[in-house]
Amino acid sequence: MRTEQLKIRGAMPADAAVLCEFIAELAAHEGRPKLATITPDCLQGLLFGDRAIAEAYLGYVGGKCVAYAIVAERFSSFRGTRLLYIEDMLVRREYRGGGTGKQFLAFLARRAAGLGCERMEWSALDGNDVALGFYDHLGAEREDGVVHFSLRGDFFENLIRFGNE
Repeated sequence: MRTEQLKIRGAMPADAAVLCEFIAELAAHEGRPKLATITPDCLQGLLFGDRAIAEAYLGYVGGKCVAYAIVAERFSSFRGTRLLYIEDMLVRREYRGGGTGKQFLAFLARRAAGLGCERMEWSALDGNDVALGFYDHLGAEREDGVVHFSLRGDFFENLIRFGNE
């Protein structure tokens, strides 16, 4: 498959619905479709305006929207450096394997460097062999010995109440 030129632009508030479609597609791709409950209104509040906490980008090939990414700036307390965290990234299946994903990551790397970031980080499901192989091929390092946690639902609510009862 030949590499087609990817054109990338920053998402705008009017793109919230298409971003939500991509998020749902990513959740389904990961086998977790029921987790994608975000609405366009909620996403607009997170990505645009005074309290924005992340940025989103859309990628186009031949005028067709084929990829997206949501990123947020973070920092490393150990190193005292900035990093760009890729929260989400998806290239639609029919555009994989032809360089589209690498072009998108190269764009994000340039964005990170422009923000003064030393590196980028992201996570992938341990069973997503295609993505893991792609990231290995790029030279991305796997962070051994780190387990990511999530606290939600009743456990999150119980912790909020702890000490305030």
